[in-house]
Amino acid sequence: MYCSIFPWEPPQPSTSETWEPRSAGSRLACMCHSFHYVKRLLETLFVHRFSHGTMPLRNIFKFCQIGNFSIHIALRNLRPPGSKTRKIPYPTKNPFTWIFLLVSCPNYTYELGSWLGFTLMTQCLPVAFFTLVGFIQMTVWAKGKHRSYLKEFRDYPPLRSPILPFIL
Repeated sequence: MYCSIFPWEPPQPSTSETWEPRSAGSRLACMCHSFHYVKRLLETLFVHRFSHGTMPLRNIFKFCQIGNFSIHIALRNLRPPGSKTRKIPYPTKNPFTWIFLLVSCPNYTYELGSWLGFTLMTQCLPVAFFTLVGFIQMTVWAKGKHRSYLKEFRDYPPLRSPILPFIL
């Protein structure tokens, strides 16, 4: 994945001190490599049929992605276009928003769930590290937003936690 994100070759200790552009052949190879894995993901989601053994992890990931999207829509709908009015987010008729009863920042809760599902699916240490670092950063953001909600709204629901229900 490194090659598809960065179009430059990192400096090599024995050759050069500067970053140099990759050759056209290298860029083409990176695009083919990335295309292959995007195609594989799409095949996995829409073509292949798997036994029950692989379904739960995929469902965790899908569930959390849909939940995250639902929360973003609910947050967007709190504020009319062009307004800077802030309101307390509450659950809507969408069941994915019911987590607002327990946490202040459910978008981060669902994001963490997505990354945990992805980590379990890939069983890859760098992905696990990324998930951990992302969780730490989202926790910092969630605690800050939770504090500002408590300060700004006197009637803010007292049972809510910043990111993980009843824990954190």
